[in-house]
Amino acid sequence: MLDLLTSAKTNLTHKILLVALLSLLSLIPLGLVMDMVWERENLYHQVVEEIGQSWGERQQISGPALVVPYTYQVVQETINDEGKVRKFTSTYQNELVILPKQLALNIDLTHDFRSRGIFQSLVYNARITGSANFEVAAAKVPNMSKFDIENARIVFGISANQAIDKIETFELISESTGALIMQSSIMSGTGLSNQIGLERGFHQPIKLESGQKKLTLNFAVKLRGSQSISALPLGEQTSIKISADWPHPSFKGILPAHREVTKQGFSANWEISHLSRNFPQVFSKNQEIDLREIEANTVLFEPVTHYGKIERSVKYGLLFIVLSFIILLIFELGQKTSLSLIQYLLVGCAMTLFYLLLLSLSEHLTFSLAYIIAASVPVISVSAYVASATSCIKRGGIMSAMLIALYTVLYSILKLEDYALLMGTGLLVVIMLLLMFVTRGAGQETLNSDKPNKTSRVDPSS
Repeated sequence: MLDLLTSAKTNLTHKILLVALLSLLSLIPLGLVMDMVWERENLYHQVVEEIGQSWGERQQISGPALVVPYTYQVVQETINDEGKVRKFTSTYQNELVILPKQLALNIDLTHDFRSRGIFQSLVYNARITGSANFEVAAAKVPNMSKFDIENARIVFGISANQAIDKIETFELISESTGALIMQSSIMSGTGLSNQIGLERGFHQPIKLESGQKKLTLNFAVKLRGSQSISALPLGEQTSIKISADWPHPSFKGILPAHREVTKQGFSANWEISHLSRNFPQVFSKNQEIDLREIEANTVLFEPVTHYGKIERSVKYGLLFIVLSFIILLIFELGQKTSLSLIQYLLVGCAMTLFYLLLLSLSEHLTFSLAYIIAASVPVISVSAYVASATSCIKRGGIMSAMLIALYTVLYSILKLEDYALLMGTGLLVVIMLLLMFVTRGAGQETLNSDKPNKTSRVDPSS
C-alpha cells in the first residue's frame, strides 16, 4: 500500500513538472502569434494614415486673424570720411497681425467610417461656426508711417486645406456702420510663414475705411478630418465648444472646463484667457511666433480595437494555457483518471491555435462573433478528445464546462479595460485555491501510511 501511495505522489510531481515544461514551450508559438498580430496592426495603422491623407488628416483650427500692411521709417546716421554726420531715412514695409479680442468657436463633428480592403478607418465631417471681434485701434507700432488699410486681409488657419468642403459664411462687419466689408472672393493661403499655426489656410482681401475701430467676423466652414481635431485659443478671451456623435473622446492639451460624455456622443467647453500663453495679441509678420503653445485638442478613438484586444488576449495566453493544463490536472485528480504526455501536448496546441483563429476571424467578423467561433474550436475538440481518451462522455462534458468557464472569464477580461488586471488576479487566486483544495489530502495519506498499525502488533508474551 505504501508503494502505491508513493508512486501516486511521484506521478503527481511528474505531472506538475510536465505542466511547467509544456507551459514554457508554449511561449514559442505564442511569440509567433504576437509577431503576426503586430505585423497586421502596423499594416492597419498604415492604411489608417493613407485614408487620412486622402480624406483629411488631423485638423488644427487657428484663427481668424486680421492682417494689415503698414510702412514705417527708420532714421539712420552715417559718418563720412570727413567726419561729418549724415542722416537719412529708410522706409520699410511690413504687416501687422491682429488677433481677435473675443473669439467663439463651435465645432460640431459627425463620425463616419472609410474602408480599404478589409481595414476601415474612423473619420469625421466637421462644421465650424463662430465669431471674432477685432479692435483695430489697439494696433500700434513704433515709428509707423501709416496703415495700408486698402490691402488688408482676414486669414483663417486650417492645417489641411485639401479637406475643406465648403465655406458657407465669411462676413466681416463694421460695428460702427453695420456695413459688410468685402473686396474679393476667398483665396488660398495666409502669407504668414513665420507664424507657426497660421502658415496654412485661406484668406479674404478686405478694404478698410479710415476711422474703423471695431470689426466683427462671422464664419461657417465645413471640412473633413480624421483621428483628432484641435483649436488654438487666439482670442484675448476664447470660448470653444466641441461636440460629436462619437462616445469615445480623449482630451489633450488644455483640458475642458466642462464636458459631458454619453453613449450617444460628447460635448466639451473651454474658456481660455490670453494670460495662459506667452505671445501678444498684436505682432509683426516678421516675428517668429509659435501659436501652438496651448490648444484644445480632442481625439476620436476606438477604445480597444480588435487588434488591441487580440494583443491583450495573447499577453494572457501563457496564463490561460497554464490554467488549461491545471484544469486537466484537476480533472485527473477529481475523476481519478490519467492522461498521457501526447494528450497534454495536443491540448496545448489546441489552446494556442485559438489565438491564431481569433486573429484571422476578427479581420472579417465582429470581435464577439470571432471570439465565439475561435473559442468553440478548443472547447469542442478538447472535450471530445478527453471523452474519447477516457471512454466517458460525462468526463468530456465536465471538461467542456470547465473550458467554457475559462473562456468566458477571458472574454470578460478583454472587455473590461479598467478592471482587467483585477479580474486576472482574482482568477489566479480562485484557481490556486481550487488546486489547493483538490490536492489537500495528497501528502496526508502518505503520512498516515507511515504510521505503525496498532491493531496488527503482535504480543511478545504470546
